[in-house]
Amino acid sequence: MQFTAVGFSPLPDIHTARHDLGLHDLSDKDVAKVLFHRRKQAGHGEQLGWEQSLLGAVSLLRLNERDARIETLTLAELEEQEIIEVVFGAMREAAPLVTWEPGFLPLFQFRCLKHRRSAADYWMQLGDGMSPHVDLRAAFGTEGTPGLDAMARSLQFPGMLGSQASQLWDRWLAGEHTAVASFADHQALNTALIGLDIFHLQGKISLNDLRGRQEFLYELLSSPPLEERFRAFREHWAPTP
Repeated sequence: MQFTAVGFSPLPDIHTARHDLGLHDLSDKDVAKVLFHRRKQAGHGEQLGWEQSLLGAVSLLRLNERDARIETLTLAELEEQEIIEVVFGAMREAAPLVTWEPGFLPLFQFRCLKHRRSAADYWMQLGDGMSPHVDLRAAFGTEGTPGLDAMARSLQFPGMLGSQASQLWDRWLAGEHTAVASFADHQALNTALIGLDIFHLQGKISLNDLRGRQEFLYELLSSPPLEERFRAFREHWAPTP
């Protein structure tokens, strides 16, 4: 069994908000303030909905019985349309896409709509009887299910190491693009580790396969040029003995 664990960092869709709300004279920072304020006033808290967000960063962790590979894309290097194409490429190469947090799929599909990108390849896989997406939380039921950080730490995985979605926009504005990418990375890594345990629980992979894939992943994070980037994650996790 192969799969691609997905992590993502949502950022405010400033361009759409500026157009829709007539905020042409405001800076990006002030447009975002209006968005967050309106969201809070509507009783939804300060986290924006998927229809108000875009893909600031996406991390794709491909795992199979032979190796592990991680790819992280941000708006600092690529246009959002290019990020979307890489996600579709990962789906074709190593489906299914596996998530824990519920927000990725609606956001991803909405951004495809915004860019008029046909998702025929997505729906064709559905038609072939192979789901291109697995929501890991469905194994437990979505109501009352803990967030990724709490679930990961309860299984002795690193969790998000203090990174919070509420910090992403401020860090992006401060030019801390690496921190925004790291949030997506940590999502993908924890999702992959939880996914391996769930797939073992469901009988889709053996215990030896589970341990082998954990070792592949640990070796990946320990190898140049990734060893420094993932040092903190490795310090909080070791593969199952």
